Amino acid sequence: MLGFNLSGKNSGSRKEMNTGVQLLASMLVCYPELYAVAYEPQDTEITLDFVVKKKIAHEEMEEFASLVDKSVQTYHDLHGSGPVWLAIDADVNGSRMTVHVRRQLATMLRGELDLLAELFCDKFGDDLQIDVHTLDSLEPDFSNMQSNVLDQMFDMAQSSRIREKMIGMRDKDKVVVYNR
Repeated sequence: MLGFNLSGKNSGSRKEMNTGVQLLASMLVCYPELYAVAYEPQDTEITLDFVVKKKIAHEEMEEFASLVDKSVQTYHDLHGSGPVWLAIDADVNGSRMTVHVRRQLATMLRGELDLLAELFCDKFGDDLQIDVHTLDSLEPDFSNMQSNVLDQMFDMAQSSRIREKMIGMRDKDKVVVYNR
């Protein structure tokens, strides 16, 4: 397990971190809109979880999923790659809904995370659960380092296969990543 205090202090040894653990931790630090991130090595699939504080009608969710897919495909067309695989589904738990966006890590780009975060914020607004520890609220050195590390981890993850099954999530004022 690796943990980051969102105050900017690392609670794990940097030497012990591997690419996958650092990738998931940095995604959560850099994108407070993400509730959890999971990685499945067998399919090289990454799942991004967004929590919405209300239930959304099935038809409305289908329209939003279509918008997300078209937006991501257009983003990749503009960046010189062909169509990419994307799946979106949701679970409803009481008055909350968790939206899962699944992608192949090998074709995912950092700007795609910016796009996804923006689409979710635009669609759900105040109903999107967003961590209070945003990059703007963190120590500047820590937030800059995590942003730079995330770029490096994306490059490394696309050139070499991550072998561990992992999940990263928020736990109070920390981001933790577990091997599953």
